[in-house]
Amino acid sequence: LVDCSGSVEDPLMDRFAREIESISRRLEARLTVIVGDDRVRLVRSFEPGRSNLREIVFEGGGGTDFAPLLQEAERYRPDIAVFLTDLQGPAGYRPAWPVVWAVPRDWADAQIPFGRKLVLD
Repeated sequence: LVDCSGSVEDPLMDRFAREIESISRRLEARLTVIVGDDRVRLVRSFEPGRSNLREIVFEGGGGTDFAPLLQEAERYRPDIAVFLTDLQGPAGYRPAWPVVWAVPRDWADAQIPFGRKLVLD
């Protein structure tokens, strides 16, 4: 899951793209990327090790609401979700599966609504 809200600036979006590529290379599982801000903007699925981020458009810029992205993810029955975000928004939906909130160091002190937090170096 990728937060593309207005508070996520281009350098951070580039970092998120690199993190997705890294996750894709390490996992031997299907990867579904859901991009959005206060609504889902894009959903792309990739077979193991076959992500092509050049095809992904990280457009948004609106407000932030994590619930629509988490609800969209539910349709794919994930074992786990990694949410790349600055944590600047509400999460009015809590899924049954684990969520890891991956945040840049600048937002390391931000509170997560549930799940676990991973600070990106």
